[in-house]
Amino acid sequence: MTFPIRGLDKAALTAVALAAQLAIVAPAHAQSNEELRKMIAELKARVEQLEAKTKAIDEAGPPVDHAEFERIKTKAEALEDQKQASGFGGLKISGGLDPAYIYSRAKGTGSFSFLNNFVSLNGSGESYSYDNSYFGLGWLDFQKQLDGGTKFRLTLAPSKSTGSQYNAGNIVHEASASIPLTDAQTRLMVGQMPDFSGYDSYFSTNSWNTALNQNHSITRNMLFDFTAATFYTGVGLDLTRGPWEFKFVLGNFNSARNDVSTNSTSKGIKSPTFIYNGTYAPGQAEFYTLEFTGYEGSVPTLNGGHGRVDQIEVDGSILRGKHSTYLELVAGQQNGGAFNGGKSQWLGTSLQYAYKLTPRFELSGRADYIYNAKNGGGTYNLATNDPGKSVDINGNPSTGDFINGFGPGDPNAADYDPNKGANRSAFTFAMNYNYAINVAFRAEYRLDMSNKHSFYYFNDGSYRKTNQLFGLQTIVTF
Repeated sequence: MTFPIRGLDKAALTAVALAAQLAIVAPAHAQSNEELRKMIAELKARVEQLEAKTKAIDEAGPPVDHAEFERIKTKAEALEDQKQASGFGGLKISGGLDPAYIYSRAKGTGSFSFLNNFVSLNGSGESYSYDNSYFGLGWLDFQKQLDGGTKFRLTLAPSKSTGSQYNAGNIVHEASASIPLTDAQTRLMVGQMPDFSGYDSYFSTNSWNTALNQNHSITRNMLFDFTAATFYTGVGLDLTRGPWEFKFVLGNFNSARNDVSTNSTSKGIKSPTFIYNGTYAPGQAEFYTLEFTGYEGSVPTLNGGHGRVDQIEVDGSILRGKHSTYLELVAGQQNGGAFNGGKSQWLGTSLQYAYKLTPRFELSGRADYIYNAKNGGGTYNLATNDPGKSVDINGNPSTGDFINGFGPGDPNAADYDPNKGANRSAFTFAMNYNYAINVAFRAEYRLDMSNKHSFYYFNDGSYRKTNQLFGLQTIVTF
């Protein structure tokens, strides 16, 4: 019967072996020195073999208790079965909140913004604008992968979901499923999906790790706010081919349902819009992406009607070390989408650059521009909004979005022309500080400009060419 030798160091092994050997050879004084040296060499070789075996035994650890192993294995399998039966298998839950403080010179207000609305409820007077965009949110995101590869996603964002902008009180931001067809790279998409376009994203994110489609400022760029869809409700095809991903969607544009209109002056939208999107992302080793998105179909106009929209948007990003650069271009038009009732047209660009001074501290700058002069201006993401309730020099009600700075401008100005809209620009400067892995602080200064007096100042009822905004924000995610 043999027993494993554990815990013996080299000296102990050598002593044991030498003692055993000398006990055998000591009486043999007649042997030559040569024979004795040979025996010592063999003894040393044997000691080295014993040391190697001892080291291997020590590295292998203690012997396995098979009964204990089986008990742990059975318990682990039971926990996994319970997890699957409870619906937690393949489930990922994340979320966050990003309360902000916003000061707007034109409005003359400094206010905390958190879980407020995009639309006016109970006389609140709120409306979607660049100073009331997708910040000040609390959100909860559920993602689950089912057996067979189907992916399910439900994102809730009370008061400021994509759905709430067009259906007050709706807390659903996204409710979609992605179902594999022939393989995991060919999928059917169904449900309510946020818009795909642009480099900005809906939710503020903690920028500890640089990621694609990550916001670097509190407010969004002007193309996101005024020339992009909000969500689609419908069905689509998602194709991944190498570094390319293509999405084709037939869906209701910014609507949960297209139906007959109760407004006798316009017909309801009776057919869905076609949306197409392509993204080229060669991988993290390349640090850049390219994307395009297009809309073709009849969508609501700013005056309550509807008209065909044709738009193409292209954006891209380059991420390299401490540097992050984003560029977006858009061109579009809509029948009946202008403030004077004619065809509206717009051309826009947005450029953003961010630089990390340290792993925690980042500075960013952004420049936006939208050319929107034709027929008094207008896009499908604007509304006639004149807090001054003025009439123009011809005695007609004034038109324009005077909170966002679009439209013909001051209706009482000597050079007022209802057929010529404002061209808009904005410069944004922001700082980000990552306090912890899940906590970030953000500050922003933004200057919005127009070539017309198209910003309404609430304190004195005047119309001016600029507005200034200052914001502070705390972002907490998990």
